[in-house]
Amino acid sequence: MKDKMLLVWEGGVGKTIAACVWLKDGRDDDALVICPKRVVKKWQTALSDWQTKATVVSKDDFKKMPVKKWSALVVDEADEFASPLFTKGRSGLSEVLYKLVKAYDMPTLLLTATPIRSTPWNLHSLLCYLGIYIDWKVWRDRFFSLESRPFLRWSAWFPKVDWRTEIRPTLEKYADIVLLKDCVNFLDPIQEEIIKIKSKPFKSTLLHPTERFVEEHKYEQSEKHKEILSIGKKYRKVLVVAYYVEQVEELKKSLSKDREVFMVHGGVKKQEEILEQAQKSAECYLIVQASLGAGFDADTFSCAVFTSMSYKVRDFVQMKYRLRRIHNLHPVVYYYLMAGKCDKKVYTTIQLGRDFIPSEWED
Repeated sequence: MKDKMLLVWEGGVGKTIAACVWLKDGRDDDALVICPKRVVKKWQTALSDWQTKATVVSKDDFKKMPVKKWSALVVDEADEFASPLFTKGRSGLSEVLYKLVKAYDMPTLLLTATPIRSTPWNLHSLLCYLGIYIDWKVWRDRFFSLESRPFLRWSAWFPKVDWRTEIRPTLEKYADIVLLKDCVNFLDPIQEEIIKIKSKPFKSTLLHPTERFVEEHKYEQSEKHKEILSIGKKYRKVLVVAYYVEQVEELKKSLSKDREVFMVHGGVKKQEEILEQAQKSAECYLIVQASLGAGFDADTFSCAVFTSMSYKVRDFVQMKYRLRRIHNLHPVVYYYLMAGKCDKKVYTTIQLGRDFIPSEWED
């Protein structure tokens, strides 16, 4: 592989192994791997297995590190660094990484299954990290249009309707793209099923659209544990996905009466250990907050139940990758529990490839 590459490989294909081999090919004298905190140990183990040397740090630790030149740089889940570099939306992570690659020219490998999360700027930022600089105004004019909106005082730049189709040739030009189906002779099918849950009418006195949406969406979640228990009669192991932290904790209380339950959300410590225990368990529920869909294996599970979905396309796609990996291919089933118009609105928006924005929700 080249010294600078963007690997857009589908989840479960083997990006970690590819990075280890790439580093071992004369680039690991003093290399750096940046990854999510919960997979630091996983990376250290993989590097050791492939007899490859590198310093592994979490994203948060990387932000605190002094800028220095490394023999090579590997960025896992690189899309988390893909905020716009030339607008007000630049994140702290993106700023630190951009500062590093501008200061020092070094071999750089970017790994992500989802390079484009919600805006054309995502790909533009990733290309900048590789030294591929496309004038940001040219990029803006190609994929955005200046529009007036009722809720804005001034006109603003919004992605064009067809931007996802139009950006594909650029992605294919600069990225190495590999799908799971490209790597195996046969791939078992995926089954998806929508289950409607009855819920009582809901009335809100809140005026702000975001507050009204969140209130009603949480209300729609109240009876879903019954359907999960029903699904649990068909499967020994069930991955349960929920958006709200309080919902994750409530589901643990409800489902614990049936079998062992493992729970992971943003406030839980030792997430990697919990996920490994669930992976090894013979029979359990694993409840994961919808925003934590990257960086773990759940291929000993054959079904996932989306009780309340993440508002972000990237989180949804990443979560679906967990159930089937290159070393353990099998049929999988995804269930979507729909209890009202809020559930439906999030689902339909995500299926269209767009992030859901509660403030723009209309009854």
